[in-house]
Amino acid sequence: MAGVICSKRDFVDPYNESERQITYAIHEGTDRLMAFHCQLWNELWQGDIRIEGDDDAQRAVRFALFNLYSFGREGTGLSISPMGLSSQGYNGHIFWDTELWMYPPILLLNQGIAESMVNYRTNRLAAACKRAITHGYRGAMFPWESDDAGEESTPTFALTGPLEHHITADIAIACWNYYCVTHDLHWLRSHGYPLMKAVADFWVSRAERNEDGSYSIRNVVCADEYAEGVDDNAFTNGAAMRALQDAAKAAAVCGVKAPAIWKEIASKLRIPKFENGVTMEYEGYNGQTIKQADANLLVYPLNLITRPEEIRKDLEYYEDKIDKTGPAMSFSVLALQYARLGEGDKAYELFVQSFRPNQLPPFGVISEGAGGTNPYFVTGAGGLLQTVINGFCGLEVTDNGIKQLFSKLPKHWKKLTITGVGPDRKTYVRMQK
Repeated sequence: MAGVICSKRDFVDPYNESERQITYAIHEGTDRLMAFHCQLWNELWQGDIRIEGDDDAQRAVRFALFNLYSFGREGTGLSISPMGLSSQGYNGHIFWDTELWMYPPILLLNQGIAESMVNYRTNRLAAACKRAITHGYRGAMFPWESDDAGEESTPTFALTGPLEHHITADIAIACWNYYCVTHDLHWLRSHGYPLMKAVADFWVSRAERNEDGSYSIRNVVCADEYAEGVDDNAFTNGAAMRALQDAAKAAAVCGVKAPAIWKEIASKLRIPKFENGVTMEYEGYNGQTIKQADANLLVYPLNLITRPEEIRKDLEYYEDKIDKTGPAMSFSVLALQYARLGEGDKAYELFVQSFRPNQLPPFGVISEGAGGTNPYFVTGAGGLLQTVINGFCGLEVTDNGIKQLFSKLPKHWKKLTITGVGPDRKTYVRMQK
């Protein structure tokens, strides 16, 4: 039995196109269709993760990869919603979940799907520029909850739509990372840099200069969405800083002179600190419960905090501030950082916390929050995959391509192998020592 779904989004005459595709399937026959199906899946599984010594983790990782591969496709110019194709959750709209959580593992393991995901944004640049104008800014301002037209679709009762602006920086950073992995200069010139330039122009108009010469970004919703309407959020300011820095790098690669104001603002954006040096989530933060990781993201993926003693301080301070019923990605990014600090077993405790409380019987699909029932939460899948790929294996996207950094496995993992990494399909291994 074969079935076909066509819609007016893709076809002028979806009814007759459905019949044509069914006719094709019938004439191809079951054996040929299955052979092509298996061939395509074998190609996808060139990008794979193998864990020796932990069957439970292996199953969770393979299931996460399976869902990411299932929900994206090369050549479509489409991205992945937080629930993928598993439910109507979030109406199929696109959030920061793509760029921060799902996109990084896909970028390393399948550049074809990654290009579709990032081109979803570049193809909707005009809508983002229009949105910036309507809010009184220059450049491009991407929506928090993007529909197919690239317009804001966040429910009007939620302040995330008007105020969660870090997504605009997240998208530009994803563009630079795509170039760093692929070195596709044609794409950078035609797609990536125009978006990155527009995003940099947005942050120039969005940042406000203080009397001491520093810059602030005021009145935002944090990555920690419990905090609304605050000033100088660590992650928002850090992401804007990275977006401005990356835009300047992209300009140089493209042979264009970057405006000096990009580097000035990037170097002077405020990142508040407590007296003991711990990163303050936002100006005035005083230990409140947070929905999900925020300040810790300045270590990874932003790479703005690099000193081990500072990383550890932030980890120890924020771990018990996270709402245990919130989305699981927080624990995955904390686990990643502990693995890079050489604490494999501590990293494993947090890694397990990033998915096991969210697994639902009988197949172990993961929900958004512990005890939830809205699977499959692909955002969480992206987080746990980053713990394994970027944490335990230590892979890092740098300006000069993919590198393997120091990291530690949990004691009971004998060997971790990542295959099909980057355009050259390299294999990276981390052994237990």
